[in-house]
Amino acid sequence: MEEKAQGALEYLLLIGGAVLVAAIVLSLLTGLATTGTEGSSMGNASIHASLENLASTA
Repeated sequence: MEEKAQGALEYLLLIGGAVLVAAIVLSLLTGLATTGTEGSSMGNASIHASLENLASTA
């Protein structure tokens, strides 16, 4: 009976570890996606400002 309990506990620990790793990976991917979106919008704003400066000097 003790061997079955140990096997079940090991199985639950493996599943818990897999869920934890998946949660960490998802949070990292979400953070990277948000950072990339903010960076591209900032880049677009600076390009737009540069184009306006060029148009006003011409």
